[in-house]
Amino acid sequence: MSDDQLKALIGRSVTISVPATVANLGAGYDVLALALDYRNELTVRVSGLALPGAAGDISIVVEGEGLSELPTDKSNVMAGALVRGLTAAGVADADRLSFEIKALNRIPLARGLGSSAAAFVGALFAGAALAGASGSIDDLPGSCADLFPDDLTDRLFAAADEYEGHPDNASAAIFGGLVASARVDGVLTARLIAVPEETIPVVAIPELRLPTSEMRAVLPNKVPMEDAVHNASRMAAGIAALEAGDVTGFALLADDRLHQPYRAAKYRAMPALIAAAVGAGAVSASLAGAGSSVLAIVDDASRVSAVAKALEAAISTAQIGGGALRFDVDTDGVRIEAYEGFGA
Repeated sequence: MSDDQLKALIGRSVTISVPATVANLGAGYDVLALALDYRNELTVRVSGLALPGAAGDISIVVEGEGLSELPTDKSNVMAGALVRGLTAAGVADADRLSFEIKALNRIPLARGLGSSAAAFVGALFAGAALAGASGSIDDLPGSCADLFPDDLTDRLFAAADEYEGHPDNASAAIFGGLVASARVDGVLTARLIAVPEETIPVVAIPELRLPTSEMRAVLPNKVPMEDAVHNASRMAAGIAALEAGDVTGFALLADDRLHQPYRAAKYRAMPALIAAAVGAGAVSASLAGAGSSVLAIVDDASRVSAVAKALEAAISTAQIGGGALRFDVDTDGVRIEAYEGFGA
């Protein structure tokens, strides 16, 4: 790409938001994820262009979660994802561009709510948006999955899967809703699953942090055939129930044998949190990703308060700090909130 073409990007600015995501939902280990309308926002401005052969500068300001923790230089995952998104959208030599980034982080770190996927997906799609992938937009906010060409979205999804090492959180962050993702004959694919209208997520968010790497390390390399069949049956029956509009499909999905029993040995408060939610009237409860959050599904607004209070009482008893919040299911996925400097 010529210097004039790269210089034409200077001054462009885009604001992207990305939802929190809860992976697994019990039996859907590394396959299922649900998007929640609890969003990080990322504003990126192209501020300059380095000489040929040199790399551009980057400045990052973090607000909210991760303040004074997350790196504010090129070691931040957003820096590489931003360039990768521009490159995927056809901008050669994107690493010569300089950027100003402001990240407003609401999603807690290391709690099983997809904070790493949100950071990577947000910057990845911001890069593609800065390249003009969305075309002109009449109404904002706009879902990137609707605005971007399908082949570009597929490439960005593949990049996010490569970074995360599994596609579940990334798929829900990109497409919104409840998503099943997998590789079929080597091709990454994602399919939306119907979410009954009465579905109300209530999430216990302890202060306790559980790094995904540590929670994966406790899992066995092999599992009994009986347990594999059990999970396959719960996945099939649970998804079929949800597609039929039956919210109790979440209860079938929550009945897991492949990862939660093993993770309970490290996260001893988890069984009590799950039991508290179900005992207070939740349809289901399961570990959110690798934890420490727990996702409860409620089907009646009148029960939300009781479930939230039961979760908070269990958190207090376990002495792990935190609270419980009600959310809506997000159906947009990553979206463009605002953009400037793109001309007519």
